[in-house]
Amino acid sequence: MPIARPPRIFRPQLLLSAVALAAVTGAALPAFAQDATVGIQRPRTAVPARTATSRSTPPADFGEGTPAPDLPPVTPSDDPSAVPQEQDDLEPAPRVGQRAVRKDGDLSEPDAPMLRDGLIETGEPQAPQDGIDPTGIDTRTKDEADLFDNPPATVDQLLFQIEELEPILDRRPQRLFRFEPYDPVGVRVGSFVLFPQVELSGDAFSNVFRAPKARSDVSFDVRPSAQLVSNWRRHALEFRASGTATFFNEFSTENDKAYTLETRGRLDISKRTNLQASLSHDVSQESRTTLEGRAAGQRADVTTDKATLAFNHRFNRLSLQLRGALTDIAYGDSSTLGVTTNNSTRDYTTYEQAVRASWEFKPTFSGFTEVALNQRDYQRLDPTGLDRSSNGERIRAGVSFGNTGEFLRGEISTGWGNQRPVSANLSDVSGVIVDANLTWRPSALTAVSVNARSDFAETTESGVGAVRVRAAGLEVRHAFQRYLIATAGLGYTVSDYVGSTLSEEELRATLGLEYFLNRETVLFGRYAHTAFTSNAADASYDSDEVRLGVRIRR
Repeated sequence: MPIARPPRIFRPQLLLSAVALAAVTGAALPAFAQDATVGIQRPRTAVPARTATSRSTPPADFGEGTPAPDLPPVTPSDDPSAVPQEQDDLEPAPRVGQRAVRKDGDLSEPDAPMLRDGLIETGEPQAPQDGIDPTGIDTRTKDEADLFDNPPATVDQLLFQIEELEPILDRRPQRLFRFEPYDPVGVRVGSFVLFPQVELSGDAFSNVFRAPKARSDVSFDVRPSAQLVSNWRRHALEFRASGTATFFNEFSTENDKAYTLETRGRLDISKRTNLQASLSHDVSQESRTTLEGRAAGQRADVTTDKATLAFNHRFNRLSLQLRGALTDIAYGDSSTLGVTTNNSTRDYTTYEQAVRASWEFKPTFSGFTEVALNQRDYQRLDPTGLDRSSNGERIRAGVSFGNTGEFLRGEISTGWGNQRPVSANLSDVSGVIVDANLTWRPSALTAVSVNARSDFAETTESGVGAVRVRAAGLEVRHAFQRYLIATAGLGYTVSDYVGSTLSEEELRATLGLEYFLNRETVLFGRYAHTAFTSNAADASYDSDEVRLGVRIRR
């Protein structure tokens, strides 16, 4: 007759004895035993597997300087709960209390060794796994690590760039508009990050000279650029260099040889106060869209040197900016039918001063007012004997949506502007001004950019003190697929020559398509149509441009 076995009885005393024995001998408690003891779910944290090590490995220091006990080698199979994890991201483990330095330069927090949430640590300190300090272990979940190391397209890695000193020209709204499947990762250079890029393209123009009688040509473009940006906790420094080299097949007068060198810096005096500065040097060829450019055979070089300084302080909700800038513009010689024209009488220097006060209603919405003054100083009289120097004011009021939001960034303002020539023979120029630099992301696949700019530009037109220029543009960017993104834009510009009947209008429509082969290579195509209308004789024209190329970056 079979003997009935007594029912099994759970004995917690045996389980607690096993836990104490494991703590004394230094043996790893099996995962299921830990879970049963604590009574909660294990956190989803990757723990590196232990591997066999040599006896020559230096002992680890445990707080008071006591070396770890000399343990025999352990293989990964000894601990069934261990989850293998690559250690390539970590430098040699630091001592307890030191920072764990990753190869990419990021620093984890110091202090005490990391503890795993939800687990009770008992007994004496345990030896690190094969000499790896617990503070060197990345305890983030895979999703958290991916978000930090490979942020999605909506997380802009270039947000640490120094903002534009003049807020209406800030680059960050355009960064939100230019969403891409891959963010540039750059190349680490010490505590800086280098972002190199080059564009190679072939262009076709239906009207090279922007003239009523169209002449077509093709060209090859090379556009290299590089940005070196600091990656510091405080202060910031940025260097930028870009260039354009265009080689036309037939009309060499249209070749562009342009470049820009720029540096920006920000000094963080306190959490509420900073000082920003920028220096730039730009050389380009005068555009065929200007009166002087259309009349020239060999276009003049235009050299622009600019220095800007801004002081920013935040009281609480009230922010104050004091800004000043100096801009020097010099024109080189031009030639027509072998006759050289000296353009030095067009050179001038502009001094600008501005004060802006902003009130923050919430982080993504604030109102502001700004008052700006300028003085344009011509060193020489123009060919007719007039001094074209002038003084001006700009008064604006508007709203800002901030420049770090993921749905809406930028600002829009309106106000009044005035420019008063020194010469009594030239008329004052004034009028309503509207400025905007705004990006809206209605969805993850679509971005809308709105830009508007009002200014009083300089001219050599006889009897005209300045040109009232108003420009507005709308551009939409949409991703049909993750790697296929299209853009469409429409821009309109009106130029009124105050003191003359001359008036000009320009309508420009653009289409673009980009295909991202991978993180570093982008194929692109662009089309633009320009319709220019002027009430001057033989000045209106139409032009079409097609550009196909590849962008290589890092």
